[in-house]
Amino acid sequence: MTKVYSHLSAEERVRIDELRNREGLGVRQIALRIGRDKSTVSRELRRGLWFASNENDSYRPYRPKRLKTGAWTARPFYSALTAQRKAETRARRSRKPLRMAYDPLLSWVMDALRKGWTPELIEGRLKIEWPDDPRMRISHECLYQWIYAKPQKALDLRQYLPRGKRHRTRSKGRRAKGARIPMRVPIAD
Repeated sequence: MTKVYSHLSAEERVRIDELRNREGLGVRQIALRIGRDKSTVSRELRRGLWFASNENDSYRPYRPKRLKTGAWTARPFYSALTAQRKAETRARRSRKPLRMAYDPLLSWVMDALRKGWTPELIEGRLKIEWPDDPRMRISHECLYQWIYAKPQKALDLRQYLPRGKRHRTRSKGRRAKGARIPMRVPIAD
C-alpha cells in the first residue's frame, strides 16, 4: 500500500481560514472537517499565521503610536490568500536550478573535458576566465554529478575523466579489515 501525498489546494486553505478565524476551531477539528491529517493542518497554520504585534511593521494602529497592551495585541490570524501566495513562492523556489542549461557553459565544459581537464581544473579556470559572469560558474562536485547522470550516459563523458571509471568511488581511504589487536602498544610510545 502506497500513500499518495498532495499539497493543500487554495479551496482547502480558504476552508481552513473559515474554520479557524470565523468558527474558532482547533487543529484537530479542522483536520476532521477537511479530511486531512492534523499534522498537515498544524504545519499549514504554523506557516500561514500572522501575529499582530507592536513590532510588526504591517500592523499600524491609528492611535496611539504605542499600544498599551503587551507585545502581542491579538490572537494569531490565518489568511488563506497570504498562505496560498507563500506556498506558490515556496513551490517556485524549491526546484533545483538547471546548472548546465546555459549553452556557452555547456560547450566550454565539453571542450575542456575532451582536452582531458579534470572537473577541479574546469571549476578553477571558469573563475579565472569569467570572473563577473555568474552563469559561467559550476562546482567540481556538480560537474561530477552531471557527468555521471543518466542523460549524459549516451555522451559517455566518463571516458574523458583522468581515471575514466564507470562508477565514482569514495575517497575516505582504506579501512582496516580485521579486528583490532587487543593490548596493542602504539608506535608513538
